[in-house]
Amino acid sequence: MNLDIFKFEFKHFTRSKAKLYSYLLFMLLCIFSIYNGFKIMHKQIDTIKEINFKQEFEISQLIDWFDKEVKGPEDKPWVNIEDPYWSIRYTPSYIYKNPSPLFPLGIGQSDQFGFYKQVTRWSSTYDSDMVEELSNYERLINGNIDFAFLIIFLLPILLIILTYNINSLEKDLNFHKLILIQNRRINYWILNRLLFYLFLVVFSINILILGVGFFSNIYSNFISVLTIILLSNLYIISFFIVFYLLLKNSITSSSVAFKMISIWLMFCVLIPGSVHQYASFKYPVNYMTDFLDVNRKQTYEVFDLDNLDIYNILIEIHPHLIEIKKSQDTVLDNQVIMRSISTIVHQMNLNAANQIELQNEEKNHIIRLSYYFNPVTLVQNLWNSCTSTDYNAYKNFRIKINEAISQRNNLIVSQLWKDSKVDKEAYMEFLKVLKN
Repeated sequence: MNLDIFKFEFKHFTRSKAKLYSYLLFMLLCIFSIYNGFKIMHKQIDTIKEINFKQEFEISQLIDWFDKEVKGPEDKPWVNIEDPYWSIRYTPSYIYKNPSPLFPLGIGQSDQFGFYKQVTRWSSTYDSDMVEELSNYERLINGNIDFAFLIIFLLPILLIILTYNINSLEKDLNFHKLILIQNRRINYWILNRLLFYLFLVVFSINILILGVGFFSNIYSNFISVLTIILLSNLYIISFFIVFYLLLKNSITSSSVAFKMISIWLMFCVLIPGSVHQYASFKYPVNYMTDFLDVNRKQTYEVFDLDNLDIYNILIEIHPHLIEIKKSQDTVLDNQVIMRSISTIVHQMNLNAANQIELQNEEKNHIIRLSYYFNPVTLVQNLWNSCTSTDYNAYKNFRIKINEAISQRNNLIVSQLWKDSKVDKEAYMEFLKVLKN
């Protein structure tokens, strides 16, 4: 490291309006993207708090009905909360995907998936309020300004602007031989000039990441913050290594700039785009035909079955029902049968959803196989994993929703077939299951 070369490059950087303004503009965009991430994160947190308040209010109403020995709302005389069907039905349940504290560093796929879900006995993980985009298509352009997107896809362009004329401008102006006389180790001279911009960019990006970590309790997220810093630094250094090899053999500024832009296009646009295009061709966007069949055709077919056939299906899903006295009656209770159908529909929804998840996993497997020649997508997925905004994070969210739906249906079916009567004490036990 040569401080004299650093001082020279610093003067060159401050006097070059194109480089200075490009750097400042990029940093402003990064700051704005972080601000935008915090704004989205706090909006999600406020929404979750509002929903929790609403849920607690509705539950307190039911508890108040039990205390006052009221059957239900005055305008609905048919409701009887002592019946487990109505007490469970009137209890709201929500599943949340709380935003990661590092959400501002990468919103990832958060604008493709919902972050909360009201669970009813008829719910599914692919309801319209849950999902907008079903495939794991790591988009090259986001609707929101994303810090991770800026670093992974736009930072290399800034690096090109900052470094493209090192060693080539001197050749363009025909005083390269003078530089060679003053610096006999020309490669060392190029390396030190590059190191100035490397330190400038790495220091600036690390300060922003550490700043977000500080405001998000860096001690509890230390590993994730450290991982993002390491990931971003290695990513930036890899581009500097490639650019150094180009600059040391440069001829003119235009030729170097063209090669740098070609490398950026190849690794940041063409290869990721081609991989995703191939994956989408092999596994087209899932329009959920299986799922729609369940919700339309197959559901209606279940309602058309006679009670005995429905009962046999219920026994397959809930084998413990066969030991309940009510299920051994000669004549099956039609109302109980009809109220139990939701668990059958949920099982069909679950089977269809598993097929969709399987297809998505196969598509993701193709993308993972491309990491050997598609490092940008690897960095993007690793980054989103650290901020809990990747495909797997939302897959785990859907798993939690399915578990909540199953628990709700299991509870209502078991209570209906036991022919139990609900009091306040029993209802409080219900809440342990329904509130998750």
